[in-house]
Amino acid sequence: MAGRLNAKVIMAKCSKTRKAYGIRIEQRGGDWVRTWAFPIDERKAKREGFDANTVSGSMEPVDGYPGCPHCGNIGFVQCGCEKIGCAGGVQDYGDSAEYTCPWCGEEIELQAADGFDVSGGNL
Repeated sequence: MAGRLNAKVIMAKCSKTRKAYGIRIEQRGGDWVRTWAFPIDERKAKREGFDANTVSGSMEPVDGYPGCPHCGNIGFVQCGCEKIGCAGGVQDYGDSAEYTCPWCGEEIELQAADGFDVSGGNL
C-alpha cells in the first residue's frame, strides 16, 4: 500500500508580467518538488486557501515541470517579503545578478540558497 500523498499549491508571480500563478508541490522523501504550474486569478487563489500554504526545504523541479505559465522560466526567486516570483526577470551582470520582486517591487541582489521557507503569498 502506498503512503499518503502530501501535495500543496503555493502562490507565485511572473517577474515579467506580474501575473499570479500557482505552483503545485509534492513532498517526496524529506524534500518538496515542483510538479506543475498554472495561471490563476489572485481572488480565486485566496478563496481556495492557496495563500495560506507554507513549506520549508528544497523545491527542485521534476522532469517535465513546465515553469512559469506566463513566461516559461523554470527558476524562481524568493524576496525578503518571503513571496516568490519566477526568475524570468533576473538581470545577469556576470559576477552579480539583480531582480525586482513582482509582489513588493523591491530591487534585490541575488544570492544562492539551498532551502526555502515559503508562504503561500499572503494575498
